[in-house]
Amino acid sequence: MAGQGPWGNDDGETMNEAIERVRPGDPDPSIMAVVLTHNAPASLERCLLSIAAQSAPPQAILIVDNASRVPVTMADLPEGIPPVTLVRSDHNGGPAGGYAIALEQFVDSPYRHAWVIDDDMRPDPECLERLWVVAAKEPASAYVFPVSYQPDGSFGAWPSWCGFLVAREIIEQVGVPMAELFWWAEDTEYLQWRIPQAGYPMRIVADAIVRHDAIRQNGAVPVWKYYYEARNMLYVHLYVKKKVGYYPRNIVKLFGRAILREPEGRGQRVQAMMRGLADGARGRLGTQFPIESLQERQTS
Repeated sequence: MAGQGPWGNDDGETMNEAIERVRPGDPDPSIMAVVLTHNAPASLERCLLSIAAQSAPPQAILIVDNASRVPVTMADLPEGIPPVTLVRSDHNGGPAGGYAIALEQFVDSPYRHAWVIDDDMRPDPECLERLWVVAAKEPASAYVFPVSYQPDGSFGAWPSWCGFLVAREIIEQVGVPMAELFWWAEDTEYLQWRIPQAGYPMRIVADAIVRHDAIRQNGAVPVWKYYYEARNMLYVHLYVKKKVGYYPRNIVKLFGRAILREPEGRGQRVQAMMRGLADGARGRLGTQFPIESLQERQTS
């Protein structure tokens, strides 16, 4: 692990000393922002500056570099942000694997709450403070989400890596995301299903806002995404939720998107989906289909 000392500082203090420093007597929040990044230096900088600009900023930041082509270093980070611990994964585990590493690292830290946020999210200045107002009512079971504004002007609250606040007690109880899912439905399995099933319903804070830049959405959807979407969607319904639910509608929509909306490579996409469905039915997870690393697009 790289960083400013074992718990985000320079003086080499022990975990117990750090606990006493960040939560004296336990009445105040001790929050670590947990940021996952991959091939997005400009977006990461915007995210970190937004975190630093909070009216009530977190006490620390954990950054997990998900095997970016150019590794993130401490020298790359903007000045004036909370103390940082930087961890680099030796492979791109997608959001599933990346957040599994990130939340494992968080649980090993002294902080009580994780503010979990993707690198292409920009929280409004009062976002964390407003989340904490709700979380503080029941801090040991805090599981609260902001409202996300999308580039197309739509907004809503989705169970995704969009800047939600979660108590460490929840992660210690339910574990971390399924790294084997790699991409797609890992947030559904973990945030929408596993945590609520453990007795922690998602609470929405309507005046806590994040802006989603969606810097990896640009042009046609890569073939590999169709494989993982088809596979993981089926796996979650068969092995996790164990019910049909909206699966028939969703898989029809996915085939329709591959055939009707993509201008080229329809056959490849359909083949990838059929392979994904076969693997999902057998419970064959992991990175079974080759991926291409995505690059951030420039925002205006």
